[in-house]
Amino acid sequence: MKTGKLYGVGIGPGDPQYLTLRAADVLRSVDVVFTVISPNASNSVSQSVVDYLQPRGEVRLQVFSMSRDKTIREEQVRANAEAIIAELRAGHDCAFATLGDAMTYSTFGYVLEIIRKAIPNLDLEVIPGITSFATLTAKAGTVLVENGEQLRIIPSFRAEMAEALDFPKGSTTILLKSYRSRGALLDRLAREEKVQVLYGEHLAMKEQALLTDPDAIRARPEKYLSLIMVKKQ
Repeated sequence: MKTGKLYGVGIGPGDPQYLTLRAADVLRSVDVVFTVISPNASNSVSQSVVDYLQPRGEVRLQVFSMSRDKTIREEQVRANAEAIIAELRAGHDCAFATLGDAMTYSTFGYVLEIIRKAIPNLDLEVIPGITSFATLTAKAGTVLVENGEQLRIIPSFRAEMAEALDFPKGSTTILLKSYRSRGALLDRLAREEKVQVLYGEHLAMKEQALLTDPDAIRARPEKYLSLIMVKKQ
């Protein structure tokens, strides 16, 4: 039996209208679409995007652990990868739908590594998606970078990282998933001069918030789907 084809599909920030035409075609046509949810979430944003398309295939939700224990996270990733491998070996074409871009700080990269080892001749297509930081600046009407400015993307998972951050002149720094470290990041930014701060959460969704005042940002409840942009003049 021929092994199925795997599609890694970046679905953008969470609004179905931000899907590319190619992403929509694939998600509608494959046999199985795998979507993602964290253990503490009440609903899956990726599944809501896929459901909007009314796909012909089965939509299957996979839970990915957010535990600080690396072993627990790796075991969850492996279990989810094995479920995808089983479908591929059964001859089913499968899509893994992930927020943002499939190859940029994405869960897809972890499962792909395992799948490639299990199926060396894997038939793979990766479909890029709109990133959260591109959405942030588009929604705010703010230029991300221009001329010779540097763009830096930093996954700000831990508060202890804040003190080590630098913000070079003429740079734009994107601090992803800043919900756990936001207070420490704002404390660090308070010591910077000539910086422009832009905070966004739930971009392109009805709950969207865009803030530039540090006190207002600090007062927001923690949100997983959030990020901070810092422009240093």
